[in-house]
Amino acid sequence: MLYRPLYIALFLGAASSAVAAEWEIGVSRGLETYAATANDGTVLLVCDPDHVYNSYVNHSYFLLRFEDGRTPQKVVFLATSGEQAAFSVRDGIATHRDADPAEWAQLIDMIETGGQIAVVTARDAFTLDQDALPGLRCR
Repeated sequence: MLYRPLYIALFLGAASSAVAAEWEIGVSRGLETYAATANDGTVLLVCDPDHVYNSYVNHSYFLLRFEDGRTPQKVVFLATSGEQAAFSVRDGIATHRDADPAEWAQLIDMIETGGQIAVVTARDAFTLDQDALPGLRCR
């Protein structure tokens, strides 16, 4: 990726202020939810492993919230192991069905592995440091 050095620099800066964040696991309207919050933002992952609302369409998505209230158009997730996943977002949301399948799979792999994951946009960055979620049903 052409912008990788910039993302790595932002990741290193964000990693220094990482706050341990455990995933808060729940269920909302029949969908599994996973929320993690750091100092400057929150990631909410909503999974639809059983296709609750439509047997042919997966309604999984993630929602980003930044402390400053901005909603980015692009976001990159960077793991300390070097994996990355980039998404276009609208109103802070990226859906499974609109995402590149390889990018979505990479994000889920990062979350299943755990550790530090930087969430980087053009103007903001925060780092999650969370436990692994093996067997996450969000593909």
